[in-house]
This record gives sequence, C-alpha cells and structure tokens, in this order.
Amino acid sequence: TLFRSLLFELARELEEDFFYEETDLLCATLKSLATDSNKYRAKLDRRKQRSIFRDVLHFIESSECHEETIKFGLECIYIDTWVRRRTYTAFKEVLGSGVRHHLQNNELLRDILELGPPLMLDAAAIEASKITRMEKHLYNSAAFKARTKARSKVRDKRADIM
Repeated sequence: TLFRSLLFELARELEEDFFYEETDLLCATLKSLATDSNKYRAKLDRRKQRSIFRDVLHFIESSECHEETIKFGLECIYIDTWVRRRTYTAFKEVLGSGVRHHLQNNELLRDILELGPPLMLDAAAIEASKITRMEKHLYNSAAFKARTKARSKVRDKRADIM
C-alpha cells in the first residue's frame, strides 16, 4: 500500500486528472488496515501500521501528503512527497542515529535528497547558532507546561465519558 501511494503520486505528477477506477475498494481496504487491532501483532507495530495506513488513505482521498521538516545543524529538509519520505526513511533505517551527521556531510546523500553541497561553517558561525543553556531550559519548561495542559484536558474528557 505504501507502494500504491508512491504510484498514485507519480501518476498524479504525470497526469493531474489521474483517476483510479477501484478507489472506493482501495479506500475501504485502507480504512480496515488503519483500524486493525489484531492482538498477535506487537502494540508498537500496530500503532506504526495504523499511522502509515491513515497517512496513505489521507493522501489517496485528498492528494495531500503529510509534510515534515527535519532540522540538522543549521539546515533543514522538507519532506512533502511520498517518494522523498520513503527515501529519507530508508536512509534513516540504515544510518540510524548517524543520519543527521550524514545529512550534513555526506555529499552522495545530499545529492540524492537534493540538498546541494555541504555547508562549510567556521567555529564562530557554529557557536553563534547554538542556543544558550538558559534558552534551552526556558523552551523545555514551556513545552512541558503545554504538554501537561494538553494531557489534563484529555484526562478531563475521559473522566466525563466514564
């Protein structure tokens, strides 16, 4: 099905009014997979599967791909197509935690993801781009407070239902 979303994207790039005759059947299948709850699969695998199928279903129904921005160093990469998402995911799975380092320095990877040549920065530019410990603390405090408020709202809604 991820393959189908890639095909849909490529077909829509070639022909804007692309129409697939069995879209209703495909959407029904994707909806059932997006709500799959088989206990013989691990909880993490089920969550990942449902998320992917929801994204694919949304793309097929509305032609909109979930956009994502990944920051590495002073740069960022915008993932706005299924082809680009699949390419990035494949490299992320292979490189693991070193993906950000390779995004900054690996010329082949940068060429594949169309990032251009690596940036050459001096130590002063790198130091100027880093945030201070206090700024980091204030940001984390604000994020913690927002997360706590959002969780309490969800808990209140669950308490009202019971």
